[in-house]
Amino acid sequence: MDSLVGQIKDKVDCTAKENTFLWFIGDNGPWAQKCELAGSVGPFTGSWQARQGGSSAKQTTWEGGHRVPAVAYWPGRVPVNVTSTALLSVLDVFPTVVALAGASLPRGRRFDGLDASEVLFGGPQTGHEVLFHPSSGAAGEYGALQTVRLEHYKAFFITGGAKACDGSVGPEQHHEPPLIFNLEDDVAEAVPLERSSAEYERVLPRVREVLASVLEDIARDNISRVDYTQDPSVTPCCNPHRIACRCQTTP
Repeated sequence: MDSLVGQIKDKVDCTAKENTFLWFIGDNGPWAQKCELAGSVGPFTGSWQARQGGSSAKQTTWEGGHRVPAVAYWPGRVPVNVTSTALLSVLDVFPTVVALAGASLPRGRRFDGLDASEVLFGGPQTGHEVLFHPSSGAAGEYGALQTVRLEHYKAFFITGGAKACDGSVGPEQHHEPPLIFNLEDDVAEAVPLERSSAEYERVLPRVREVLASVLEDIARDNISRVDYTQDPSVTPCCNPHRIACRCQTTP
C-alpha cells in the first residue's frame, strides 16, 4: 500500500500538484482474529471491554474499532506538519469533495457528512459535535445505533467484544443508563464516569436528546425515489462465477 500510494502521489506531483487533493483514510480497526498480523490499536485499547473478554477493535464501537488515521495532502492549501483534533468522519468525504469541485449537493435530501475543507485547510477546527457508531457485528442488532459520541464523551448503550485472537468473544451487555467515558481523560476507555457524578448527570440528558433526534430523523426520512426492481444490476443473483453475487450453495 505504501508503494501504491507513493506512486499516485509521485504522479500527481509531476502532473497536477497544484490542483489535486489527496485524502488518505484508514479502514476501521485492527482485525484481532489475525493475531500478530492484525496491527495495533495504540492507546485506544478499550480496556473496559478487554476486561470483559473478546476484542475491542474491528467490529466493535470502541475507539480501537472506529478511530482511524487520516492524512490530507494538497501543497499550498493543506498546512504541513499540523495535526488536527477535529472530529471528522468518512461520511464527510462526499460533501467535502463536492464543495471543492464547486458543485452542490442534491436538494431535498439529508446528508450525514459535512464539508470539512475549513478543517483540512487550517481554518476553524470545528468538525462534528456528534457522531453515531452503528453496530458492526460484535453486539446488538447489526447496523443499529448503539454508541453516541458527543464532543469528547462516548456513551455505550450496548457493549460486546468481537472474536479475539484466542477465539474468545466478550458477552453482549445492555446498559441503561449507558456507560459514558470521557475520552479527553481516558482514551483507553478504561473507567466509565460514575453514574452519580455531576459530570455524568450533566452529559446524560444531552446524549439522550441527540440520540432521540437522529432516530426520529431516520424514521422520517422516506424520500428515496430509487426503484431497485427496475435496475437489472441490483437484481439478486446466485452465480459463483460473478464477483458481485453472493449465494449459499448446497451439495
